[in-house]
Amino acid sequence: MDKKRAAFFSIFLFLAINVFSLSNAIEGYYGHEDERVYGAVIVALISTILATTAFFIWKKAEYKK
Repeated sequence: MDKKRAAFFSIFLFLAINVFSLSNAIEGYYGHEDERVYGAVIVALISTILATTAFFIWKKAEYKK
């Protein structure tokens, strides 16, 4: 698998993790479970950073001349 395809796949993977983590954070917030909220938000932030990094790697590989 080349670098462009791996980066493109990882963008969707990290976004799926982000959606799942944020849904857990919302459920924890409504259930007044602070530990669950903090853990899910931290995972969501890390996944956002990784998705952004993967996007820039994909963009560099896609438009490379």
